[in-house]
Amino acid sequence: MPPRDGPDYSIAEYLLCGLCLASAIACFLYAGHAWADDAPFDALESAGGGLLLLGGSVDPVRHVVDTLTFPWHANEPAGRDTWITRVAAGLGLLLWLAGLAGNWFN
Repeated sequence: MPPRDGPDYSIAEYLLCGLCLASAIACFLYAGHAWADDAPFDALESAGGGLLLLGGSVDPVRHVVDTLTFPWHANEPAGRDTWITRVAAGLGLLLWLAGLAGNWFN
């Protein structure tokens, strides 16, 4: 049996991935709580933030770097992005902006 290649993730990436996943779960829990309390815009904002964080857990180091340097590198592709993470991030951004706008106008 040939030797297997090691994972592409480093320890820092595993820790950041865990942080992104834990933050996404916290956002989804808060979104459910806000929905139950009849605060739909808070729920939209939290669900959007959760999807953005969930999309960042695929390649967390590159996600953090892209987030911090967004104005200078808006067109460069991120490292391990797949079409599903891009869709999740786009939908998360739309949900977050809709919740932010709803809270702003309310």
